[in-house]
Amino acid sequence: MTDARDHSPAAIAYRPDIDGLRAVAVVSVVLFHLGISGLPGGFTGVDIFFVISGYLIGGQIAREAGAGMFRFAGFYVRRVRRILPALIAMIGAFLLFGLVALTPAELRELAKETVPALWGLSNLLFYTGGDYFAPAAERSPLLMTWSLGVEEQFYLLFPFVMLAAIRWCRGHVVTVVALLSALSFAGSLLLIRIDPQAAFYLLPTRAWELGLGAILALLQMRGRPALSALREAAGWGGIVLLLAALVAYRPAIAFPGWFAVLPVLGATLQIAAGGSRANRWLLSSRPVVFVGRISYSLYLWHWPVIYVARIAGEGAAPVSPLWLIAITVLLATASWRFVEQPLRHRVLPERQVLLRYVAVLLLLSGAAAALYRAEGWPGRLPALARAGAVEAVAARHGACLAPYGATAPVGGAACTGALADSDRPGLLLIGDSHADAIAPAIADAARGAGLAFGQMTKSSCLPLLDAARELPGRVRHRGECMTYQATVFRWIAAHPQARVIALAGYWSNGAQVIDGQGRRRTVADTLATTIAALEAQGRHVVLIQDAPGFAINPYARVIGAALPVRRWLAGVATGQAADSDDARARPRADDARAAVARIGAAPGRLLVDPARALCDPRGCRYADGGRLFYADDQHLTASGARAALLPGTSLARRLSAWAAAPRLAAPSTPSPPRPAHDDGADGRKEHP
Repeated sequence: MTDARDHSPAAIAYRPDIDGLRAVAVVSVVLFHLGISGLPGGFTGVDIFFVISGYLIGGQIAREAGAGMFRFAGFYVRRVRRILPALIAMIGAFLLFGLVALTPAELRELAKETVPALWGLSNLLFYTGGDYFAPAAERSPLLMTWSLGVEEQFYLLFPFVMLAAIRWCRGHVVTVVALLSALSFAGSLLLIRIDPQAAFYLLPTRAWELGLGAILALLQMRGRPALSALREAAGWGGIVLLLAALVAYRPAIAFPGWFAVLPVLGATLQIAAGGSRANRWLLSSRPVVFVGRISYSLYLWHWPVIYVARIAGEGAAPVSPLWLIAITVLLATASWRFVEQPLRHRVLPERQVLLRYVAVLLLLSGAAAALYRAEGWPGRLPALARAGAVEAVAARHGACLAPYGATAPVGGAACTGALADSDRPGLLLIGDSHADAIAPAIADAARGAGLAFGQMTKSSCLPLLDAARELPGRVRHRGECMTYQATVFRWIAAHPQARVIALAGYWSNGAQVIDGQGRRRTVADTLATTIAALEAQGRHVVLIQDAPGFAINPYARVIGAALPVRRWLAGVATGQAADSDDARARPRADDARAAVARIGAAPGRLLVDPARALCDPRGCRYADGGRLFYADDQHLTASGARAALLPGTSLARRLSAWAAAPRLAAPSTPSPPRPAHDDGADGRKEHP
């Protein structure tokens, strides 16, 4: 996010209206992230930034190259001085803050996001991680750095494009940049239907926005001043287009695609209209220009401030946006005054500048990598909280949980080997990450009943026969899940010793699935069909209700209470002292509970409900005596699973009866077929 003033040998005269346009962009983004009503399209502020960057950088490269003055070393040193000082200061301060105020899971996530943020790769990380507009994105402490990644990659590649065009297509540079921008826009339109996350996060589908700014700079270099009437129309027209996008757009639209044209064209017109009344009156006033001058630091600091307020006020009323804006402006002003300005203008040899910044990046990256490998350093915590944090790590990283991208179960003795190699009757647990979370308790119950235990679980893949959900941002998931399911059910058909099949999952996670013929079906209907197919093979079925989920994060509340700074922040954010003994909360509504109960109540089946042990009229327990029952807002820890499933239930008694029953006959039905529609599954792995 380049400053409107660039101290290059061929820099253009300073334009305060461009700083004013940057102020519009950053204020739009900040207000959108604060959830201020009236600007639902505030996320388009990033597109305004892209146009400004393309205009400034494209023009700079063209002028320097035309004058024979362009040097790669000088160009990249200016980019480094502009981008890295404030970024390094913010991340370094955030990591230090994390050591005293973030839970191990939060600090690990911050450490994970730090390395790509420092090296201009955040957009690639978030592309693999999920939807920018999804609620889970609020838990990404450096989410805002994705746009820096796009710009830094543009800065890295665009000089080569420009110099090649100037050398081999002299006189047609604008045409070359326009063609490349058109290809980028066409790619955005294509990917918005195929892979929306790629269209949103990646440079190839965002480059046209920066390219349009560069085209404007190249056209202006030809020295054809616009007529005054056209300038005035462009100035006010740009304002109208920008306001239309900010007010009318919603996060649910297919963005960028065609919808990005409005803010991009508006920003382009605004820059082209330099000197218009709109630019002089609205964008060049001193307060607006000041916000534009600190806009980079404002952009860097606004999201950490919002993030900290959210985690500190876990489950309470949100902190007043006015307070968050005031804190953000204070931090941004300090960053601009004491970090950006001094380090940007310090005179040092180019080689020394690059070496020093690389050394700092390596040092900070090494510290972040160490914190990530140490799982956020649970050793900072008191003994009981440390044990809960370690148990939560185990719940989040189950050894038998097949990740996104996998199309086959995890094998080995710890997962299926004991059951596959045993002559004893056994129990096989199948399901998604919720099933993986309760596996320790199910394994204890099975072994206590004399049954061998096996587990086949995969992330976001319900234990359904030839049907799966579609996941936003993961276009291959449905096909991968159905291929995985086919493998699981063939394995069951081939292993009669798997006498008992336990099914568990996030049943409320979507009301519909799509089967192998592309038909939409309800989860309940598909679950009933799946259980009937298993019973036709002579299997006993245990159907497990989903554990209660919460609007709060029990892990953050319990583990955070063990950190004194976190407790103080929670008191400031909520206006009340943190109560670590308040380990009960109202569960979220579960729209699948009644249907699952009806299916599980059929004769011959066993329905197990964790809520019976965890919940009463006052709410549901998420901890007990300091023992943590939840790894997050929905996944049980091993302690939570054992507390929910073992005491006071009929599970152990029923399993013992099934284990003592006569050996099963051979399966009476053939093994399930492969899915007729694999939805493009190719076995390639994605990062969860």
